[in-house]
Amino acid sequence: MDDDLVCEYDSTWDTESDGDELENTGRSKKTRPAFWSNSSSRNLRAAKDMQNYRHGYPNINEEECPEERMMNLKFYLNEIKSSPDDVSIETFHTEWRTDYKRLERVHSYIQWLFPLREPGVNYMAAELTKKEIQAFRESDEAKSRLLDSYELMLGFYGMQLLNRETGEVKRAENWRERFANLERNMHNNLRITRILKSLGELGFDHFQAPLVRFFLEETLVRKTLSSVKRSVLDYFLFAVRDKRERRKLVRFAFQHFEPKDKFVWCPRKIQKRFKKKSEKRQNSSAGSGESAVQDEGHSPYKNKDGEAASEPKHSKPVADFTDAKKQVDSDSIMRVNSEKHSEGSAEDQEPNPDAHVAGPSAGSADCDDSRDETDHLLCAADSQEEREETASGTSEDRTVTDSPKHNAPTQSEKIPRPGMMMTSVQSESHEKNATDCNQSNGSEKEEPMDIVDTSS
Repeated sequence: MDDDLVCEYDSTWDTESDGDELENTGRSKKTRPAFWSNSSSRNLRAAKDMQNYRHGYPNINEEECPEERMMNLKFYLNEIKSSPDDVSIETFHTEWRTDYKRLERVHSYIQWLFPLREPGVNYMAAELTKKEIQAFRESDEAKSRLLDSYELMLGFYGMQLLNRETGEVKRAENWRERFANLERNMHNNLRITRILKSLGELGFDHFQAPLVRFFLEETLVRKTLSSVKRSVLDYFLFAVRDKRERRKLVRFAFQHFEPKDKFVWCPRKIQKRFKKKSEKRQNSSAGSGESAVQDEGHSPYKNKDGEAASEPKHSKPVADFTDAKKQVDSDSIMRVNSEKHSEGSAEDQEPNPDAHVAGPSAGSADCDDSRDETDHLLCAADSQEEREETASGTSEDRTVTDSPKHNAPTQSEKIPRPGMMMTSVQSESHEKNATDCNQSNGSEKEEPMDIVDTSS
């Protein structure tokens, strides 16, 4: 079955990068007998015109062009003035730049600013020749002025050139006013087509795709410039000489064009390929999302009861005491600052054998060698509770070394802590051992920060 959207004047899809080629028989078939455009057919006149430009005007047999006839190059070198306006390029750039009424009303300057190898409405302007194109591309002065002309016309259309190297463009501050002018005066569509062609001829092929992409975004995504939309798809898009960039732009246009069944600017075979790639990306994205949810649902310590089937028996107490340890770490820093503040008054005091909070680091460090992880965390939790009692005001000089009441039950000790009820016997034994450890190491004063390191 023949593809009714294969166009004989569109070579965009002649050869695919993956080696897939369209059938030659399909390309020989004319899709429509008429050259005019309507909402459901390809504009064949536009397709033929743009392919003729991209292929370098194969039907033009130009004569040898002597240097004295390079009128366009001389104009851009500021050696001659345009006709019939009698304006030099420098004068044009300075006096016409923001004169939008004159830029709209006068129609004879555009052929001088953006010359082509094909004639325009100004019969007094000269067409480009291959030799002149080569000389123009070799002149930095001419090319710099060409970019000035491009920026001038972009401003007229409500756009701004962001980068003179890449050709990236964006909306200008006056875009609403200038877009309205574009909507009212459709002859500017022909001017923009000429600008795109001239950029390709004179060494700025890479400027074509950014400008076309801008118009595609405005017409198909932002839904502006409705009267320009058809010219964007029929002409602007197929002025891009770089086939790879042109394919990207066609794909972007197809993705954002609605309704899809009315898109006529590439064969149906290519449209099916676009759809398959889009579906693959969507399925891949959806699969990645589902996989992430499943992984989260089956990750350890994430079930309803807070523990997985493969979770070790002591995982919940460890998690609880890890939280207690974090609080211990925070309070240890506060206590160190407190001890430094009261260091002068604490040096002359005798260490209390029963106060195992005063020198926790040495005792706890020794205890770690003979106790498991749970006992170690219990030790940290006990130290935390005792420091909270001390910080609440049991010692007037804000030290915990000589607090005789630290073993008395307090309100915080009456509140059961996670895991403490299950290990009460271990806790009592641990307190006794911690006391013994502190009795043997209570005289050491510069160890407070080590308890944080060993308990981690």
